Amino acid sequence: MSEQQQPSNNPLDEVSVTLEYTVKEINAMLNALAKLPFIDAVGPINSIQMQVAPQFEKAKAGLDAVLKANKDAANE
Repeated sequence: MSEQQQPSNNPLDEVSVTLEYTVKEINAMLNALAKLPFIDAVGPINSIQMQVAPQFEKAKAGLDAVLKANKDAANE
């Protein structure tokens, strides 16, 4: 078992935190994680992807709405 996967006796290790990164920064982190052994990287990669997916879809929907509004305004 790797050091990162060993159980911890520190209750603060289970506290959730919120961090903010750009998509570019997240992709850089995912690329770095992908260079690690699969057993060490799969958990963090899956966690990042699960948290990012709904946020990305929401941002994309917002951008699509803005682009449509601009197109509609240009056609008036």
